[in-house]
Amino acid sequence: MNDKLKNIVEPHLAEDHILLDAVEDPRGSYLRIIIDSENSITLDETTSLTKNLKGSAEFETMYPNGYRLEVSTPGLDNSLKFPFQYKKNINRRLKVAFIDNEMEKEFVGRLLAANDEIVEVASAKRSIKLTYEQITDAKVMVSFK
Repeated sequence: MNDKLKNIVEPHLAEDHILLDAVEDPRGSYLRIIIDSENSITLDETTSLTKNLKGSAEFETMYPNGYRLEVSTPGLDNSLKFPFQYKKNINRRLKVAFIDNEMEKEFVGRLLAANDEIVEVASAKRSIKLTYEQITDAKVMVSFK
């Protein structure tokens, strides 16, 4: 995450929004801001943040030759990072990579439960409980059923 962008974006976020990523392409003309929240984020909210950022003096100073700005929420290809993201995805299928006895393992199953300390994921054969510290990557799997 680009620290300069982070420092500009965070003051403009709504109270319950969290900045997940702020990146700038190597040429400096394209900026991508990814936000999330415990609640659903509406198109109006992303539009409002975009307008606030585009109207900020900091962006005008940093990019005097112009820029393209994208503000969005995480897509399915983004990993889950925070407990609230797991809670929002209860009953969805996850692919989880985790450390168990110093070995990295993978597990695919339905997210049964999530709190601030652990998650529980179950397949047809077994159920596992993991702490967030054990999880190295977790992605929601698309289901067309």
